[in-house]
Amino acid sequence: MCTDTKESLRIFLTRQRGDVEEDIETISSYISCNPPQTTGELLKLRELQRKYREIAASIKNEIVKLG
Repeated sequence: MCTDTKESLRIFLTRQRGDVEEDIETISSYISCNPPQTTGELLKLRELQRKYREIAASIKNEIVKLG
């Protein structure tokens, strides 16, 4: 892969990871400001956060692979 392409991809992935991390924080803020009415709602939001954390970790791994 060309150096320019790798750098462009690294920049893109870094921005995407930042967006995902922002979404994780938004969910946390939402839970704090608007406590769910049921345990089920809370569990759904926590599961969503978990999935987003997995996505962020996957993106981070891809960034590391780029070197």
